[in-house]
Amino acid sequence: MKKITKQLTVLFSFLFLTSFYAQEFAVSGKIIDSDNLTVAYANVLLTTTEGEIYKGTSSNESGTFSIEQVQAGTYILNISFLGYETFTKEIQVSSNLKLDTIVLTESAEALGEIEIVAQRPVFKKEQDRLVFTIENTTLTEGNVWEVLKGTPGILMINDEITVKNSSNIIYLINDKRVYLDQNELQQLLTGTNAASVKAIEVITNPPAKYDASGGAVINIKMSKNLITGYNGNLYTNYTQGIYPRAAAGTSHFYKTQKWNFFLGYAFDYRKINRKNNEEVTFIENEAIVGKWNTPIDRNTKSQSHTINANIDYEIDEKNTLSFSTNASFTPYWKRLTKSNTQATDSTFNSVNHTDRENKNIAFNLGYTHTAENGNTFAANAHHTAYTFDGFQDLETDYFDTQNTLTRSNLFNSRSLQEVAIFSGQLDYAIQAKDNQQIEFGAKVANIASDNDFTQISLNNGNQTLDIDNSGIFKYSETTYAGYISYKKSWETWDFSLGFRGEHTSAKGNLVNQEVNTFDYFKLFPTLSLSHTFNENHSLGVTYNKRIERPAYTNLNPFQFYLNDNAYVVGNPNLQPTISQLVTLSYTLNQEYTFEVYYRHEENTMSEQTFQDNENNKIKYVASNLKQDVDYGFDFFTYKSITDFWSVYVVNSIFKMNSQFFAVENDNRILENERWSMYSNIINYFSLSATTSAELSALYISPTVHGSSNISSRAQIDLSLKKSFAKGKWVASLTASDIFNTTGFEVSNNYLDQRNKYQTTFDNQWIRVGLRYNFGNTKLETNQRSSSESERERIKERD
Repeated sequence: MKKITKQLTVLFSFLFLTSFYAQEFAVSGKIIDSDNLTVAYANVLLTTTEGEIYKGTSSNESGTFSIEQVQAGTYILNISFLGYETFTKEIQVSSNLKLDTIVLTESAEALGEIEIVAQRPVFKKEQDRLVFTIENTTLTEGNVWEVLKGTPGILMINDEITVKNSSNIIYLINDKRVYLDQNELQQLLTGTNAASVKAIEVITNPPAKYDASGGAVINIKMSKNLITGYNGNLYTNYTQGIYPRAAAGTSHFYKTQKWNFFLGYAFDYRKINRKNNEEVTFIENEAIVGKWNTPIDRNTKSQSHTINANIDYEIDEKNTLSFSTNASFTPYWKRLTKSNTQATDSTFNSVNHTDRENKNIAFNLGYTHTAENGNTFAANAHHTAYTFDGFQDLETDYFDTQNTLTRSNLFNSRSLQEVAIFSGQLDYAIQAKDNQQIEFGAKVANIASDNDFTQISLNNGNQTLDIDNSGIFKYSETTYAGYISYKKSWETWDFSLGFRGEHTSAKGNLVNQEVNTFDYFKLFPTLSLSHTFNENHSLGVTYNKRIERPAYTNLNPFQFYLNDNAYVVGNPNLQPTISQLVTLSYTLNQEYTFEVYYRHEENTMSEQTFQDNENNKIKYVASNLKQDVDYGFDFFTYKSITDFWSVYVVNSIFKMNSQFFAVENDNRILENERWSMYSNIINYFSLSATTSAELSALYISPTVHGSSNISSRAQIDLSLKKSFAKGKWVASLTASDIFNTTGFEVSNNYLDQRNKYQTTFDNQWIRVGLRYNFGNTKLETNQRSSSESERERIKERD
């Protein structure tokens, strides 16, 4: 018994001593200046006596600070703030330590004697990407969507983004995929403060680790910071176009030594107008049998909510667990479309009321392990749940030449869609000797999409089910993918080679009718080789093969009517697009880049316009072209003109050739081609440390796509941003499409197809915005939106 008592005594003594020496304490204090004014947001760091950073924080608005969980020992306290001498002091920590008030001394180089010039953004062309670094520049005083619009390599018109003529883009934040469609993405990024953005990467030749479904990748890199604490912001903006629009939101970030929390919310109200004027000439046996002219006025109201939340837990220095969710809710979406068709021998008017609501919720769970040798292992699991509920009420009145009502046609339709996505991915990266890197990984994704469509005709108070345009369409798809890539840099050479294989098995089932199955394996190689001759000359070549799979709505075989004689319809037999791109580039003086490229697309997916001359119908059909080929010459430069003025210029001259199937003419293969060009000039002005401006001009010449010829368009935008009160307040003013030149015409003119429409967007507007930043504005954010290529295929018919 005595022996046991002695052993317990030794054990408890050991535990007590261990607890004492492992105890953690707090170091706190208050910071003022020589005028006895508090100094907010000063950097406070504890370093070891060897100079290594141990912990850090910043002072709050009252000038006080507290560093928690400090182990007993000797440290160097460092306090710094712009315009003041750095304060240093050695401290001993053996209990909670409250320091005397710390007075910062004004720097000998007084701020009044120093001209503060805002740092200019930096543009760099790398082996497979364009990198636009904006950290600590005035470009970060707005929101992330505004930053994207002004990023070299990104072309944005009518809020549609393209990179090198491709709209098939993967979006990432801190290398995590964004789960939202373009409208939801815009809402999220408009509500996200750009102050924490380090750089925008436009990856024009995506490595094998990325899904093969993206023609290009846009990666938003967030800044890093050691400081713990809290920050947040509130913002609102008002836009006046044809109708007013408004948005508001808030985001909050809190960081401790182990945990990172982010929560963002954005609300968006819109009323947007769009006008079309359509002309159709019906031809039979090479003779004109009728002409239609239809002005269309469309007004869309919507209210949407976007929520983004992230939690990171740092288990230790090598292991991190993360969880994120993105949710988009549109409980209110109403569209009123009025059209008046003047035909050869009659007139008919249509009124289309469309109501929608949808929910788009994603969950992402990730784990990352980083070994001491730099090797990393990452695991990720993802789930998306999407629901759509749409109702349409369409009435058409027909009148004769005497303007007498001859008949009315009334029907309504209900569309329900549910999409569920599950995916998992594993990645491993090895940092080898001599600047070599090997990456490999695997992914599996499963998609299930159910579409229930019902159309009912209403005649004389009687309801009749339209059997031909009602039913249930189920689609399922499973994809298994694996990849391996190798990178090496030596002296003046950079080389990378990757292979990604994807096996897809899919089935489309129109209940009680036909079943379509797809089963294919595709290999997607990527190659990049560059050589730097000297600081003035470099040469590079890249090659990649990519795939674009159909959006689930485009597989839906049911007809969605725009008016009584025009409808949009999907295609269950739609094939994926396979594209290959080769680029040869030369860079002069690290400023001027010249590129020639060749791209070939097989089974290009496109919405094609066809007129049924026999039944006088216009249909917009999700179709495969036989192929698209384009090749051309690009020139771009990013150049500093003065200390406050930088300019980005891109000019592209290219030839487009589309081979398409004339569906209404025995599927004959026809060709449409022309030379085109576009020019984009973006001027960046850092007028002061707190004021910036952007002036951009865009011109696109006439182009072709499939059977369509598209007229030229142009756009000039101006934006101003000003921060106040040490960055707490940011005001912005933006004028979009100043000269109202973004409208264009789309025409089809071949064989017996004669139709065109002119469209005018509600794109000329003025927006005023105000943002308030509070808390510790020096903090980074862990905000991100993980996404999957499968999720981006959730689209709604417009």
